[in-house]
Amino acid sequence: MAHPAPLTPSYASTPYWWEGVELPSVPPSPLPPEADVVVVGAGYTGLAAATELARRGRSTVVLDRDDIGTGASSRNGGMVHPGTKRDLPALLAMDGGGRMWDATVEAFEDLDKLIAELGIDCDWRRTGHLEVAHHPRLAASLSAEADAYRALGEEARFLERHELAAEIGSDRFHAGLLVRRSGAVHPAKLMAGVAREALAAGADLRAATAVLTVERMASGFEVETSRGALRSAEVVVATNGTTDRRLVPWLGRRILGVGSYIIATEPLDPAVVSSVSPNGRMFFDTRNFLHYWRPSPDGRRVLFGGRTSFAPTDVAQARDRLYGAMVDIHPQLGGARVERAWGGQVALTVDRLPHVGRHPGTGLVYAMGYCGSGVALSVGFGRAVGRWLCGEGELPVFAERRWRAVPLPAQVPWLLPVAGWWYQARDALGR
Repeated sequence: MAHPAPLTPSYASTPYWWEGVELPSVPPSPLPPEADVVVVGAGYTGLAAATELARRGRSTVVLDRDDIGTGASSRNGGMVHPGTKRDLPALLAMDGGGRMWDATVEAFEDLDKLIAELGIDCDWRRTGHLEVAHHPRLAASLSAEADAYRALGEEARFLERHELAAEIGSDRFHAGLLVRRSGAVHPAKLMAGVAREALAAGADLRAATAVLTVERMASGFEVETSRGALRSAEVVVATNGTTDRRLVPWLGRRILGVGSYIIATEPLDPAVVSSVSPNGRMFFDTRNFLHYWRPSPDGRRVLFGGRTSFAPTDVAQARDRLYGAMVDIHPQLGGARVERAWGGQVALTVDRLPHVGRHPGTGLVYAMGYCGSGVALSVGFGRAVGRWLCGEGELPVFAERRWRAVPLPAQVPWLLPVAGWWYQARDALGR
């Protein structure tokens, strides 16, 4: 059992990212009777789609059961990079894998351009990231991955154990993969910027409006919500890790929502933070239950996150486990108190790839399943869906893939801890 983490007097179980950031406040008002498009989910994907639709003259209503922008889009670690949850050699070995890689690079570069074009002040920096081998058996896989990056013309380097000290202030790892095309962002500031752009384009954002049913009609859809009903020609579902199996069973069977948690330390001496990450890199390890960590944008805190269990977990339990892992990796942080801890839902898929398309049975358009690597892809998918619904361009190459359902045992909540034990055993063995 993890020892309790030391907490500051001002500790709160709310995202560090929300401090000082004004997410859109949308006063309640009656729903319009109809719209061209209803978007379910007001995160990066839904708002990016709504912006493209509204700019092209489509009346667009975005519905979210919570406050606008308070889901995973403003809770994540703020790490941005091309690629998917599959390692690069495995992705490239798949049918169409090269095109999928290219699509993720395009999404990364498009986000860079979008932030600059819109002037979004979101602490965006191209920092590079370091993936570290938690077990000696995994050093060879990182070396192979470095070769795959370089074969694509990407700047990447395999680091032997003795070379890690220049990049990370820890002796717990056995090798590393340094990738240059990678960055850091303040996710809530990015979220606020994307939401402002959707509003400016004319999208109608509705908070605290849960979608209860979506019924296909002869021409379009009837959407029943907690605040009334409206009709639309199209419905886009962009709910990712919070996809409700009862609302759209076909989608719900293909998404496994898993909790991911983050802690933020109190303000530290910048020299201590620099000792953790001398070059301001983003870090993550090779575990199935991975850890990921980074300096805060102001260089005064360390943010440390991870997936601690498939079993039901609350913020306090996850906080204490993460603190123990953080101090084990970086003993120089021993005694640093935790000021914020929070969690969110990551959407896992069987093939560890995101998916986008139109379901032929229901006619619904969907974009989701980012598997924890979706900051750039979610914005890119949303923009592509919005343009595609207006007859412009094509959906990303991921639309061509068959989307398999999550195996039935994994859909049974009380069986999930068994899967968690399996992955923990694999982590211990370096598998």
